[in-house]
Amino acid sequence: MHNGKNTQELSVRASKVCVVGAGYVGLTAAVCLAELGHTVVCVESNPQRLGRLLSGEVPIHEPGIDDLLTRHASSRRLSFTDDVEVAMDGVAVVLLCVGTPPRPDGEPDLRQLGRAATQMVAAAHSDVLLIVKSTVPPGSCEALELLAAGHAREGVNVVVASNPEFLREGQAVWDFFNPDRVVVGIDDPQMQHLVTDLYPAQWPLIVCDRRSAELVKYAANTFLAVKISFANEVAQLCEALGADSQKVLAGVGLDARIGGAFLSPGPGFGGSCLPKDLGGFIAVAQSVGQLAPLARAAQVVNGEALVGLLGKLEVALGSLSGKRIAILGLAFKPGTGDVRFSPGVGLADALAERGALVRAHDPVATPISTTMELVSDPYDAAQRADALVIMTAWPEYRELDHERLRETMSGHVVIDAVNVVSIGEVAHVDFDVYGVGRGLTTDFAPVLWPPLEWMLDAEPRPVTVTQ
Repeated sequence: MHNGKNTQELSVRASKVCVVGAGYVGLTAAVCLAELGHTVVCVESNPQRLGRLLSGEVPIHEPGIDDLLTRHASSRRLSFTDDVEVAMDGVAVVLLCVGTPPRPDGEPDLRQLGRAATQMVAAAHSDVLLIVKSTVPPGSCEALELLAAGHAREGVNVVVASNPEFLREGQAVWDFFNPDRVVVGIDDPQMQHLVTDLYPAQWPLIVCDRRSAELVKYAANTFLAVKISFANEVAQLCEALGADSQKVLAGVGLDARIGGAFLSPGPGFGGSCLPKDLGGFIAVAQSVGQLAPLARAAQVVNGEALVGLLGKLEVALGSLSGKRIAILGLAFKPGTGDVRFSPGVGLADALAERGALVRAHDPVATPISTTMELVSDPYDAAQRADALVIMTAWPEYRELDHERLRETMSGHVVIDAVNVVSIGEVAHVDFDVYGVGRGLTTDFAPVLWPPLEWMLDAEPRPVTVTQ
Protein backbone atom coordinates (compact mmCIF):
# COMPACT_ATOMS: atom_id res chain seq x y z
CA MET A 1 0.00 0.00 0.00
CA HIS A 2 1.43 3.36 -0.98
CA ASN A 3 -0.20 6.67 -0.09
CA GLY A 4 -3.65 5.14 -0.09
CA LYS A 5 -3.15 3.39 -3.42
CA ASN A 6 -2.12 -0.25 -3.87
CA THR A 7 0.17 -0.01 -6.88
CA GLN A 8 -0.03 -3.78 -7.39
CA GLU A 9 -3.59 -3.17 -8.54
CA LEU A 10 -2.40 -0.68 -11.17
CA SER A 11 -1.50 -2.53 -14.34
CA VAL A 12 0.75 -0.94 -16.98
CA ARG A 13 2.65 -2.19 -20.00
CA ALA A 14 6.17 -1.89 -18.60
CA SER A 15 8.77 -0.14 -20.72
CA LYS A 16 12.13 1.55 -20.42
CA VAL A 17 11.89 5.32 -20.21
CA CYS A 18 14.24 8.22 -19.72
CA VAL A 19 13.40 11.18 -17.49
CA VAL A 20 15.39 14.38 -18.01
CA GLY A 21 15.64 16.53 -14.90
CA ALA A 22 15.58 15.44 -11.25
CA GLY A 23 13.74 18.39 -9.73
CA TYR A 24 10.29 18.26 -8.14
CA VAL A 25 8.55 17.16 -11.33
CA GLY A 26 11.25 14.93 -12.78
CA LEU A 27 12.24 13.09 -9.62
CA THR A 28 8.61 12.49 -8.68
CA ALA A 29 7.89 11.14 -12.16
CA ALA A 30 10.99 8.94 -12.10
CA VAL A 31 10.34 7.22 -8.77
CA CYS A 32 6.60 6.86 -9.39
CA LEU A 33 7.03 5.40 -12.89
CA ALA A 34 9.48 2.92 -11.39
CA GLU A 35 6.86 2.06 -8.77
CA LEU A 36 4.38 1.35 -11.57
CA GLY A 37 6.82 -1.16 -13.07
CA HIS A 38 8.77 0.79 -15.67
CA THR A 39 12.56 0.79 -15.87
CA VAL A 40 13.64 4.40 -15.50
CA VAL A 41 16.93 6.15 -16.13
CA CYS A 42 17.00 9.74 -14.91
CA VAL A 43 19.38 12.26 -16.45
CA GLU A 44 20.60 15.05 -14.16
CA SER A 45 23.25 17.52 -15.34
CA ASN A 46 23.84 19.26 -12.00
CA PRO A 47 26.85 17.46 -10.49
CA GLN A 48 25.96 18.24 -6.86
CA ARG A 49 22.40 17.01 -7.24
CA LEU A 50 23.51 13.95 -9.20
CA GLY A 51 26.06 13.09 -6.52
CA ARG A 52 23.42 13.20 -3.81
CA LEU A 53 21.08 11.00 -5.84
CA LEU A 54 23.80 8.44 -6.55
CA SER A 55 24.49 8.24 -2.82
CA GLY A 56 20.81 7.59 -2.14
CA GLU A 57 20.05 11.06 -0.82
CA VAL A 58 16.93 12.94 -1.92
CA PRO A 59 17.84 16.56 -2.80
CA ILE A 60 14.30 17.91 -2.32
CA HIS A 61 11.76 17.79 0.50
CA GLU A 62 8.86 15.75 -0.83
CA PRO A 63 7.10 13.15 1.36
CA GLY A 64 7.21 9.61 -0.01
CA ILE A 65 10.06 10.02 -2.47
CA ASP A 66 12.74 8.73 -0.08
CA ASP A 67 11.23 5.26 0.26
CA LEU A 68 10.52 4.89 -3.45
CA LEU A 69 14.00 6.01 -4.44
CA THR A 70 15.69 3.65 -2.00
CA ARG A 71 13.57 0.68 -3.04
CA HIS A 72 13.87 1.06 -6.80
CA ALA A 73 17.48 2.21 -6.90
CA SER A 74 18.47 -0.92 -4.97
CA SER A 75 16.46 -3.10 -7.36
CA ARG A 76 18.09 -1.29 -10.32
CA ARG A 77 14.73 -0.38 -11.76
CA LEU A 78 15.75 3.26 -11.22
CA SER A 79 19.15 4.73 -12.07
CA PHE A 80 20.73 8.17 -12.40
CA THR A 81 23.35 9.47 -14.82
CA ASP A 82 24.63 12.56 -16.59
CA ASP A 83 25.64 10.58 -19.70
CA VAL A 84 22.96 10.99 -22.38
CA GLU A 85 24.42 8.18 -24.50
CA VAL A 86 24.00 5.76 -21.60
CA ALA A 87 20.54 7.11 -20.86
CA MET A 88 19.32 6.68 -24.45
CA ASP A 89 20.49 3.09 -24.83
CA GLY A 90 17.37 1.12 -25.74
CA VAL A 91 15.04 4.02 -24.94
CA ALA A 92 12.26 5.25 -27.23
CA VAL A 93 10.37 7.44 -24.74
CA VAL A 94 11.88 10.52 -23.07
CA LEU A 95 10.09 12.67 -20.49
CA LEU A 96 11.35 16.26 -20.46
CA CYS A 97 10.99 17.68 -16.93
CA VAL A 98 13.29 20.69 -17.00
CA GLY A 99 12.62 24.17 -15.70
CA THR A 100 10.90 26.87 -17.73
CA PRO A 101 11.47 29.88 -15.45
CA PRO A 102 9.87 33.24 -16.23
CA ARG A 103 11.77 35.90 -18.11
CA PRO A 104 11.48 39.54 -17.03
CA ASP A 105 8.62 40.05 -19.51
CA GLY A 106 6.67 37.15 -18.01
CA GLU A 107 7.19 34.78 -20.92
CA PRO A 108 8.81 31.42 -20.08
CA ASP A 109 12.48 30.81 -20.77
CA LEU A 110 12.50 27.66 -22.91
CA ARG A 111 16.25 27.35 -23.44
CA GLN A 112 16.69 24.48 -20.98
CA LEU A 113 13.92 22.61 -22.77
CA GLY A 114 15.54 23.17 -26.15
CA ARG A 115 18.94 22.00 -24.91
CA ALA A 116 17.52 18.90 -23.28
CA ALA A 117 15.53 17.91 -26.37
CA THR A 118 18.38 18.34 -28.82
CA GLN A 119 20.88 16.50 -26.61
CA MET A 120 18.62 13.50 -26.13
CA VAL A 121 17.61 13.29 -29.78
CA ALA A 122 21.23 13.54 -30.93
CA ALA A 123 22.02 10.46 -28.84
CA ALA A 124 19.08 8.42 -30.19
CA HIS A 125 19.76 5.60 -32.68
CA SER A 126 16.10 4.91 -33.41
CA ASP A 127 12.79 6.77 -33.47
CA VAL A 128 12.12 8.72 -30.28
CA LEU A 129 9.07 10.22 -28.59
CA LEU A 130 9.73 13.32 -26.50
CA ILE A 131 7.05 13.91 -23.86
CA VAL A 132 7.01 17.46 -22.52
CA LYS A 133 5.93 17.56 -18.88
CA SER A 134 7.32 21.05 -18.34
CA THR A 135 4.81 23.89 -18.46
CA VAL A 136 5.10 25.58 -21.85
CA PRO A 137 2.97 27.98 -23.93
CA PRO A 138 0.73 26.57 -26.67
CA GLY A 139 2.69 25.83 -29.82
CA SER A 140 5.89 24.87 -27.99
CA CYS A 141 5.67 21.17 -28.83
CA GLU A 142 5.40 21.94 -32.53
CA ALA A 143 8.41 24.25 -32.40
CA LEU A 144 10.37 21.76 -30.30
CA GLU A 145 9.65 18.99 -32.80
CA LEU A 146 11.14 21.08 -35.62
CA LEU A 147 14.17 21.99 -33.49
CA ALA A 148 14.83 18.43 -32.33
CA ALA A 149 14.40 16.92 -35.79
CA GLY A 150 17.27 19.08 -37.01
CA HIS A 151 19.60 17.35 -34.50
CA ALA A 152 18.51 13.77 -35.15
CA ARG A 153 20.61 11.18 -36.93
CA GLU A 154 19.60 10.30 -40.46
CA GLY A 155 16.61 7.98 -40.44
CA VAL A 156 15.60 8.80 -36.85
CA ASN A 157 12.09 10.22 -36.56
CA VAL A 158 11.16 12.55 -33.72
CA VAL A 159 7.66 13.10 -32.33
CA VAL A 160 6.88 15.50 -29.50
CA ALA A 161 3.85 15.11 -27.21
CA SER A 162 2.47 17.16 -24.33
CA ASN A 163 1.71 15.51 -20.99
CA PRO A 164 1.49 18.31 -18.41
CA GLU A 165 1.87 17.54 -14.72
CA PHE A 166 -0.63 18.60 -12.06
CA LEU A 167 1.37 17.78 -8.93
CA ARG A 168 1.19 19.83 -5.74
CA GLU A 169 4.48 20.28 -3.93
CA GLY A 170 4.29 18.51 -0.59
CA GLN A 171 1.73 16.05 -1.99
CA ALA A 172 3.34 15.16 -5.31
CA VAL A 173 3.58 11.39 -4.79
CA TRP A 174 -0.02 11.18 -3.63
CA ASP A 175 -1.14 13.28 -6.58
CA PHE A 176 0.76 11.10 -9.05
CA PHE A 177 -1.05 7.96 -7.93
CA ASN A 178 -4.41 9.69 -7.46
CA PRO A 179 -4.75 11.91 -10.53
CA ASP A 180 -7.85 13.95 -11.25
CA ARG A 181 -6.93 13.52 -14.91
CA VAL A 182 -4.08 12.55 -17.22
CA VAL A 183 -3.88 14.93 -20.17
CA VAL A 184 -2.12 13.74 -23.33
CA GLY A 185 -1.65 16.06 -26.28
CA ILE A 186 -0.37 14.33 -29.40
CA ASP A 187 -0.94 14.83 -33.13
CA ASP A 188 0.42 11.43 -34.22
CA PRO A 189 -2.20 8.76 -33.39
CA GLN A 190 0.26 5.93 -34.05
CA MET A 191 2.49 7.16 -31.20
CA GLN A 192 -0.33 7.84 -28.75
CA HIS A 193 -0.08 4.45 -27.05
CA LEU A 194 3.53 5.15 -26.04
CA VAL A 195 2.25 7.90 -23.78
CA THR A 196 -0.95 6.29 -22.53
CA ASP A 197 0.82 2.98 -21.80
CA LEU A 198 2.89 4.76 -19.15
CA TYR A 199 -0.18 5.01 -16.93
CA PRO A 200 -2.82 2.58 -15.63
CA ALA A 201 -5.83 2.24 -17.90
CA GLN A 202 -8.25 3.07 -15.06
CA TRP A 203 -6.89 6.59 -14.59
CA PRO A 204 -9.04 9.42 -16.06
CA LEU A 205 -7.60 10.22 -19.49
CA ILE A 206 -8.05 13.18 -21.81
CA VAL A 207 -6.45 12.87 -25.26
CA CYS A 208 -6.37 16.00 -27.40
CA ASP A 209 -4.18 18.04 -29.71
CA ARG A 210 -0.91 19.41 -28.38
CA ARG A 211 -1.91 23.06 -28.16
CA SER A 212 -5.00 22.23 -26.14
CA ALA A 213 -2.99 20.08 -23.73
CA GLU A 214 -0.41 22.83 -23.27
CA LEU A 215 -3.15 25.37 -22.56
CA VAL A 216 -4.88 23.11 -20.01
CA LYS A 217 -2.00 23.61 -17.57
CA TYR A 218 -1.85 27.38 -18.02
CA ALA A 219 -5.62 27.71 -17.72
CA ALA A 220 -5.83 25.48 -14.63
CA ASN A 221 -3.15 27.34 -12.70
CA THR A 222 -4.50 30.71 -13.76
CA PHE A 223 -7.92 29.74 -12.42
CA LEU A 224 -6.38 28.67 -9.10
CA ALA A 225 -4.52 31.97 -8.90
CA VAL A 226 -7.75 33.85 -9.56
CA LYS A 227 -9.49 31.84 -6.84
CA ILE A 228 -6.81 32.65 -4.25
CA SER A 229 -6.85 36.33 -5.18
CA PHE A 230 -10.64 36.36 -4.91
CA ALA A 231 -10.36 34.91 -1.40
CA ASN A 232 -7.91 37.66 -0.46
CA GLU A 233 -10.20 40.31 -1.90
CA VAL A 234 -13.10 38.94 0.16
CA ALA A 235 -10.81 38.94 3.22
CA GLN A 236 -10.01 42.63 2.73
CA LEU A 237 -13.71 43.41 2.58
CA CYS A 238 -14.33 41.34 5.72
CA GLU A 239 -11.69 43.28 7.62
CA ALA A 240 -13.34 46.57 6.67
CA LEU A 241 -16.84 45.38 7.55
CA GLY A 242 -16.04 43.37 10.68
CA ALA A 243 -17.03 40.04 9.12
CA ASP A 244 -15.13 36.75 9.48
CA SER A 245 -13.63 35.72 6.14
CA GLN A 246 -13.17 32.12 7.25
CA LYS A 247 -16.91 31.78 7.85
CA VAL A 248 -17.79 33.71 4.71
CA LEU A 249 -15.52 31.67 2.45
CA ALA A 250 -16.58 28.41 4.08
CA GLY A 251 -20.14 29.34 3.20
CA VAL A 252 -19.09 30.13 -0.36
CA GLY A 253 -16.96 27.02 -0.80
CA LEU A 254 -19.71 24.63 0.29
CA ASP A 255 -21.50 25.50 -2.93
CA ALA A 256 -20.78 22.48 -5.15
CA ARG A 257 -20.40 24.78 -8.14
CA ILE A 258 -17.49 26.57 -6.45
CA GLY A 259 -15.73 24.23 -4.01
CA GLY A 260 -13.57 25.16 -1.05
CA ALA A 261 -10.13 24.27 -2.43
CA PHE A 262 -7.80 27.25 -2.88
CA LEU A 263 -10.44 29.49 -1.31
CA SER A 264 -8.47 30.55 1.77
CA PRO A 265 -7.01 34.04 2.29
CA GLY A 266 -3.37 34.47 3.13
CA PRO A 267 -0.15 36.26 2.23
CA GLY A 268 -0.60 35.63 -1.50
CA PHE A 269 0.41 32.69 -3.65
CA GLY A 270 4.02 31.80 -4.36
CA GLY A 271 6.04 28.80 -5.45
CA SER A 272 7.36 27.73 -8.80
CA CYS A 273 3.99 27.33 -10.55
CA LEU A 274 1.20 29.82 -9.93
CA PRO A 275 3.16 33.10 -10.28
CA LYS A 276 5.04 31.79 -13.31
CA ASP A 277 2.04 30.25 -15.04
CA LEU A 278 -0.20 33.24 -14.37
CA GLY A 279 2.44 35.47 -15.95
CA GLY A 280 2.80 33.00 -18.80
CA PHE A 281 -0.95 32.98 -19.41
CA ILE A 282 -0.97 36.78 -19.58
CA ALA A 283 2.03 36.80 -21.93
CA VAL A 284 0.43 34.22 -24.23
CA ALA A 285 -2.80 36.20 -24.31
CA GLN A 286 -0.91 39.39 -25.07
CA SER A 287 0.95 37.70 -27.94
CA VAL A 288 -2.34 37.14 -29.76
CA GLY A 289 -3.85 40.53 -28.97
CA GLN A 290 -5.82 39.54 -25.85
CA LEU A 291 -5.71 41.59 -22.64
CA ALA A 292 -6.60 38.84 -20.11
CA PRO A 293 -8.01 41.40 -17.64
CA LEU A 294 -9.14 38.82 -15.07
CA ALA A 295 -5.69 37.21 -14.95
CA ARG A 296 -4.05 40.61 -14.65
CA ALA A 297 -6.36 41.53 -11.79
CA ALA A 298 -5.36 38.35 -9.93
CA GLN A 299 -1.73 39.34 -10.36
CA VAL A 300 -2.42 42.81 -8.94
CA VAL A 301 -4.38 41.48 -5.96
CA ASN A 302 -1.59 39.00 -5.19
CA GLY A 303 0.97 41.80 -5.08
CA GLU A 304 -1.28 43.81 -2.78
CA ALA A 305 -1.24 41.02 -0.19
CA LEU A 306 2.37 41.81 0.73
CA VAL A 307 1.62 45.54 0.76
CA GLY A 308 -1.25 44.86 3.15
CA LEU A 309 0.99 42.96 5.56
CA LEU A 310 3.52 45.77 5.58
CA GLY A 311 0.69 48.21 6.20
CA LYS A 312 -0.51 46.25 9.23
CA LEU A 313 3.00 46.26 10.67
CA GLU A 314 3.36 50.00 10.10
CA VAL A 315 -0.01 50.70 11.73
CA ALA A 316 0.98 48.62 14.75
CA LEU A 317 4.61 49.72 15.10
CA GLY A 318 4.94 53.04 13.30
CA SER A 319 8.25 53.29 11.49
CA LEU A 320 9.79 49.88 10.82
CA SER A 321 13.35 51.19 10.88
CA GLY A 322 15.29 49.48 13.66
CA LYS A 323 12.35 47.28 14.64
CA ARG A 324 12.97 43.60 15.33
CA ILE A 325 10.61 41.42 13.32
CA ALA A 326 10.33 37.64 13.63
CA ILE A 327 9.07 35.70 10.61
CA LEU A 328 7.81 32.15 11.05
CA GLY A 329 7.61 30.33 7.73
CA LEU A 330 9.69 30.85 4.60
CA ALA A 331 8.52 28.00 2.36
CA PHE A 332 5.75 29.18 0.07
CA LYS A 333 3.45 26.60 1.67
CA PRO A 334 3.70 23.81 4.28
CA GLY A 335 5.00 20.41 3.25
CA THR A 336 7.79 21.70 1.03
CA GLY A 337 11.12 23.46 1.29
CA ASP A 338 10.56 25.49 -1.88
CA VAL A 339 11.12 29.22 -1.43
CA ARG A 340 10.70 30.30 -5.05
CA PHE A 341 8.48 33.42 -5.10
CA SER A 342 7.89 32.82 -1.39
CA PRO A 343 5.75 35.47 0.35
CA GLY A 344 7.82 34.95 3.51
CA VAL A 345 11.10 35.68 1.74
CA GLY A 346 9.47 38.60 -0.06
CA LEU A 347 8.34 40.05 3.27
CA ALA A 348 11.82 39.67 4.76
CA ASP A 349 13.34 41.52 1.80
CA ALA A 350 10.76 44.32 2.03
CA LEU A 351 11.30 44.69 5.78
CA ALA A 352 15.07 44.83 5.35
CA GLU A 353 14.63 47.60 2.76
CA ARG A 354 12.74 49.57 5.42
CA GLY A 355 15.53 49.13 7.96
CA ALA A 356 13.96 46.38 10.05
CA LEU A 357 16.01 43.60 11.65
CA VAL A 358 14.60 40.22 10.62
CA ARG A 359 15.06 36.84 12.27
CA ALA A 360 13.30 33.92 10.62
CA HIS A 361 12.51 30.27 11.18
CA ASP A 362 11.23 27.50 8.93
CA PRO A 363 11.24 23.78 9.80
CA VAL A 364 12.39 22.79 6.29
CA ALA A 365 13.32 25.73 4.08
CA THR A 366 16.78 27.26 4.45
CA PRO A 367 17.11 30.00 1.82
CA ILE A 368 20.40 31.76 1.28
CA SER A 369 19.66 35.35 2.23
CA THR A 370 21.41 38.48 3.37
CA THR A 371 18.19 40.18 4.48
CA MET A 372 17.48 37.98 7.50
CA GLU A 373 19.08 35.84 10.18
CA LEU A 374 17.95 32.22 10.02
CA VAL A 375 17.52 30.38 13.32
CA SER A 376 16.59 26.79 14.14
CA ASP A 377 13.87 27.48 16.72
CA PRO A 378 10.72 29.64 16.46
CA TYR A 379 11.17 30.95 20.00
CA ASP A 380 14.72 31.98 19.13
CA ALA A 381 13.32 33.91 16.16
CA ALA A 382 10.90 35.69 18.51
CA GLN A 383 13.64 36.71 20.97
CA ARG A 384 13.17 40.44 21.76
CA ALA A 385 10.97 40.86 18.68
CA ASP A 386 8.71 43.89 18.41
CA ALA A 387 6.37 41.90 16.19
CA LEU A 388 5.98 38.34 14.98
CA VAL A 389 4.61 37.41 11.55
CA ILE A 390 3.42 33.88 10.71
CA MET A 391 3.74 33.36 6.95
CA THR A 392 3.45 29.59 6.44
CA ALA A 393 0.82 27.31 7.97
CA TRP A 394 3.22 24.67 9.27
CA PRO A 395 1.49 22.38 11.82
CA GLU A 396 4.04 23.25 14.52
CA TYR A 397 3.04 26.89 14.36
CA ARG A 398 -0.48 25.92 15.41
CA GLU A 399 0.98 24.36 18.57
CA LEU A 400 3.12 27.29 19.71
CA ASP A 401 3.17 28.12 23.43
CA HIS A 402 1.71 31.62 23.29
CA GLU A 403 2.63 32.52 26.86
CA ARG A 404 6.23 31.54 26.19
CA LEU A 405 6.17 33.60 22.99
CA ARG A 406 4.89 36.64 24.85
CA GLU A 407 7.61 36.31 27.49
CA THR A 408 10.21 36.00 24.74
CA MET A 409 9.06 38.99 22.70
CA SER A 410 9.54 42.65 23.54
CA GLY A 411 6.37 43.68 21.76
CA HIS A 412 2.86 42.25 21.63
CA VAL A 413 2.02 42.41 17.90
CA VAL A 414 1.33 39.17 16.01
CA ILE A 415 0.48 39.26 12.31
CA ASP A 416 -1.10 35.91 11.48
CA ALA A 417 -1.02 35.90 7.68
CA VAL A 418 -2.29 32.31 7.44
CA ASN A 419 -4.89 32.32 10.25
CA VAL A 420 -3.34 29.52 12.33
CA VAL A 421 -3.66 31.31 15.68
CA SER A 422 -6.83 30.45 17.57
CA ILE A 423 -8.26 33.69 18.91
CA GLY A 424 -9.73 31.85 21.90
CA GLU A 425 -6.34 30.43 22.88
CA VAL A 426 -4.64 33.84 22.98
CA ALA A 427 -7.48 35.74 24.65
CA HIS A 428 -5.69 35.61 28.03
CA VAL A 429 -2.30 36.58 26.57
CA ASP A 430 -1.28 40.20 26.05
CA PHE A 431 -1.20 39.92 22.26
CA ASP A 432 -2.68 42.05 19.52
CA VAL A 433 -3.30 39.47 16.79
CA TYR A 434 -3.99 40.68 13.28
CA GLY A 435 -5.38 37.85 11.18
CA VAL A 436 -6.37 37.89 7.53
CA GLY A 437 -9.99 38.78 6.99
CA ARG A 438 -10.96 38.84 10.65
CA GLY A 439 -9.79 42.20 11.96
CA LEU A 440 -7.94 42.73 15.22
CA THR A 441 -8.45 40.72 18.40
CA THR A 442 -8.62 43.91 20.45
CA ASP A 443 -11.06 46.81 19.99
CA PHE A 444 -12.38 46.81 16.44
CA ALA A 445 -14.98 49.22 15.12
CA PRO A 446 -16.19 48.22 11.65
CA VAL A 447 -17.66 50.83 9.39
CA LEU A 448 -21.43 51.25 9.55
CA TRP A 449 -22.71 49.85 6.28
CA PRO A 450 -25.16 50.29 4.74
CA PRO A 451 -25.95 53.77 6.07
CA LEU A 452 -29.19 54.16 7.98
CA GLU A 453 -30.45 56.59 5.35
CA TRP A 454 -30.85 53.66 2.97
CA MET A 455 -33.55 52.29 5.25
CA LEU A 456 -35.53 55.52 5.56
CA ASP A 457 -37.95 57.03 3.09
CA ALA A 458 -36.87 60.38 1.74
CA GLU A 459 -40.26 61.76 2.77
CA PRO A 460 -42.67 60.26 5.31
CA ARG A 461 -45.42 58.25 3.69
CA PRO A 462 -48.94 58.00 5.14
CA VAL A 463 -49.69 54.70 6.80
CA THR A 464 -52.53 52.83 5.14
CA VAL A 465 -54.54 50.55 7.40
CA THR A 466 -56.25 47.68 5.64
CA GLN A 467 -59.52 46.62 7.22
